[in-house]
Amino acid sequence: MTPPVGDPRSAALDAYLERRRSQGFSVETRTGAQAVIVRRHRLYHVLRWVAQERAEQRLVVSVDQHGEVTSLAAEPLRW
Repeated sequence: MTPPVGDPRSAALDAYLERRRSQGFSVETRTGAQAVIVRRHRLYHVLRWVAQERAEQRLVVSVDQHGEVTSLAAEPLRW
């Protein structure tokens, strides 16, 4: 689903995601008003077995109808 052109919610989310990209996060999934972003430690493949909570940081990012962006910790991926 793509948001309408000029949608303020999507623009607010775009700006937030761009700031987080500069902090090392990448977008895992994205819709017009919500995204899941992740930042993996450079030793991710080792830490996921030893100290999973330090291996990656995942956040659910959403934007409300007023353009306010919030982020919450996401559950780790389960295999």
